[in-house]
Amino acid sequence: MNPLAVLAAAPAVPYDKAGRYVAAAFIVLFAIVLIYVAIMATKLQRLERDLGDINRELDRRQREQAESADGVGPAVGAATAAAAQENAS
Repeated sequence: MNPLAVLAAAPAVPYDKAGRYVAAAFIVLFAIVLIYVAIMATKLQRLERDLGDINRELDRRQREQAESADGVGPAVGAATAAAAQENAS
């Protein structure tokens, strides 16, 4: 008998008791991998959101530093105005 014909006629998973356990094991393994991927996707989304928040905060601080270096920032502007008033007196 041709070995390829035997393989083609045989089912991929036998339908006896052991075959059911093998199929159940594959289903459980697939479910575990699916849950793992879902957890990693959730963590990745949270990490990307936190990274975006950090980048926005960094941009805000850099803008504030640039404004204060130019003398346009509110704290520097108020201090300069107070010093100018004292000198005028």
